[in-house]
Amino acid sequence: MSQCIGLTGFMGSGKGEIANILKKRGFKYVSLSDMVRNEATKRGLEHSRENLQKIGNELREQGGAGVLGTKVRETVSASPDSNWVIDGIRNPGEWNELKKINNFKMVGVSASHKTIVNRLMERRRQGDSLTEETILEKLKRESGIGEPPEGQQVKKCIDHTDYLILNEGTLEELENKFEHFIKLSEGTERPTFDEVFMEISHIWSKRSTCLRRQVGAVIAKDGQQLTAGYNGAPRGVPHCAQMGGCLRAKMNIPSGQRHEICRGTHAEQNAITQAAKFGIDISGSTLYCNTFPCVICTKMILNAGISKVVYDSDYDDALSKEILGQQDALKLVRYEGRRIN
Repeated sequence: MSQCIGLTGFMGSGKGEIANILKKRGFKYVSLSDMVRNEATKRGLEHSRENLQKIGNELREQGGAGVLGTKVRETVSASPDSNWVIDGIRNPGEWNELKKINNFKMVGVSASHKTIVNRLMERRRQGDSLTEETILEKLKRESGIGEPPEGQQVKKCIDHTDYLILNEGTLEELENKFEHFIKLSEGTERPTFDEVFMEISHIWSKRSTCLRRQVGAVIAKDGQQLTAGYNGAPRGVPHCAQMGGCLRAKMNIPSGQRHEICRGTHAEQNAITQAAKFGIDISGSTLYCNTFPCVICTKMILNAGISKVVYDSDYDDALSKEILGQQDALKLVRYEGRRIN
């Protein structure tokens, strides 16, 4: 069966290296960016990042957020027996079109802003005016900050990936991580403990009764699950659906704010209180959660003596991130590996 692997990630993250690995394996290459470049050429415009971003946004605005994905899907469908690598996925609308391709998997490649800035600064050619400030501004735009829904939304694309790689090290390390994805897909390599426990956290999230966001959490130590939890109303209390809807939605409270105004208990809180109920020692353990912890969960995690948190998708809680940045007892790690959407 032919394979089709899509790539998404920020500039300087290393997704181009993954594309090169696949091309060496005989994969045909197509990029959504190439279609934008062709349009820039037709207009007689320089292929600068700014011009390409502007044209890409215009094409999506005119033809819908998935227009570039549709065009690529047509190209791939014309050669269904070939293996394809699709580069430059930057909007969830494109992913929505590409996932219609048989056996399509999307791989995300990410890195910290600090790592990306260092890489791009090292690549600068003589006379290049690229600065740290301009790189960070470009990364904000790629993330979707200040962009329309049909614009660049790489951050949201990463949340749709089937596999995520954090590329903070050497090229050899990147190749090894991608090789694990390939072997995992072929069934010739076992999942890591991180992949196992994160998958379990996603399964627990299916028990959630929250109407806005389903979250699951697992606390593990030495390769063994200790406790788990999901978000929902406390024991014996009616669920939000039974009370006529979400209280936060009724009061128009934005995500990441006023956590105390909620009928539910968060997944991390439930996992920790379950440990207290059954007398399970969770000090020195790792908590896996399919989202970044809020400030209330963060304070409980710190006081419970948990030593590491592995989270999947991001969550905008400024105070939580501030507190986590002010301590060194807890290690916070973005999850990488096979993902469940």
